[in-house]
Amino acid sequence: MPRIQFPRNFVFGSATAAHQVEGDNVHNDWWAHEHAPDTNAIEPSGIACDHYRRFREDFQLLRELGHPAHRLSLEWSRIEPAPGEIDRSVIEHYRRVLGTLRDYDIEPWVTIHHFTSPRWFIERGGFTTEDNLDALVRHTELLAREFSDLVSHWCTINEPNVVAELGYRFGYFPPRLLDAELAARVLTNFFRLHARMAEVLHEHARTSPQIGITLAVQAHEPLRLESEADRALAARRDAETNGVMFEALRTGVFSYPGKEPVPIPGLREASTFVGVQYYSRVRYDGESGGPALPDFNRILSHMGWEVYPEGFGPLLERAGATGLPVVVTENGLAHDDDRVRVRFIADHLAEVDRVRRQGVDVRGYFYWSAMDNFEWNFGYGPKFGLIEVDRKTLERKPRASAYFFRDVIQQRGFDDELVQHWSG
Repeated sequence: MPRIQFPRNFVFGSATAAHQVEGDNVHNDWWAHEHAPDTNAIEPSGIACDHYRRFREDFQLLRELGHPAHRLSLEWSRIEPAPGEIDRSVIEHYRRVLGTLRDYDIEPWVTIHHFTSPRWFIERGGFTTEDNLDALVRHTELLAREFSDLVSHWCTINEPNVVAELGYRFGYFPPRLLDAELAARVLTNFFRLHARMAEVLHEHARTSPQIGITLAVQAHEPLRLESEADRALAARRDAETNGVMFEALRTGVFSYPGKEPVPIPGLREASTFVGVQYYSRVRYDGESGGPALPDFNRILSHMGWEVYPEGFGPLLERAGATGLPVVVTENGLAHDDDRVRVRFIADHLAEVDRVRRQGVDVRGYFYWSAMDNFEWNFGYGPKFGLIEVDRKTLERKPRASAYFFRDVIQQRGFDDELVQHWSG
């Protein structure tokens, strides 16, 4: 591997999400889901990493590890536990959180909606109707008024396609529905929301904000290249996920396959970057009509996902074709062998470097995650963290991959020798 080098203004950092690290987010839909009698969650989130109380020591550790930026979310259900009821103590808490990042010279990248919603919002129908969208727009205005002196980088919605598909189409995430029509409507509404949230941020922010939506992308491939059915199914799934989102940002029109195109006012102008979140690929079996098993000849993560850096570059190229600068807002690996994590980071950063050299405007990379945390329905089994969290004591301990990433940040790049040093 030739030396990989990034410019001085390339942004490095790590990411977390409030529900996965804070603990005791009792007012949101995920907490209700985890405690429902028929839940499919392995375990409840509980205290998580107790980050709500330990944020200073966590940010101190990130500073020691050289992180110049950190992506985090602010929990809507803490701020507004009941309709119109704003908890000022939580506002002040999050000002301390963001101020601490600033004090440590770590740039905060704030995600406004990261999977979780207040229970009252979901009970009203959540994202299924346009009328409900005003609630998150008002919340966005509140955040802009309260925090724009501390925040200049905003991610409006995290992985809208995951919420729509896993929650409303495949019944895996809350509200656990099996309704493809409703899932398409929810995804459309998320892009309506992105445009409206961006407008509010531009209007009320005190500084010129950088705004993006973060998209979960996968490489969708046929199980058998020679199979027309496999190719057709892979192409359809790509169109329903990657394709529809990239085209919406490029054109301002949301064109879900088989549905009437929906022009969304302000969508083309909403973003100053697009967030890309990539982990693996899915192969499709046209005979069964669904995903095939992973390739067991490849390294598999705790999530059962293949390590597949080959799929990353083409998706970065497609993101760049929207005309927007690209930021990798999530990329990471859950695995017991930290040497594999080091090589995962190196191989995926090599793909970032390759497409950058070919002209794709990729401006940053955030590793997922800063620390081991609550991985939704999978509970605490998957270990994504650069920092290990002992589940009994909650003690934090940086892994070798954390020091590899530190050296990458300091050197603005790496070579084979550095990879070997930390993965040997």
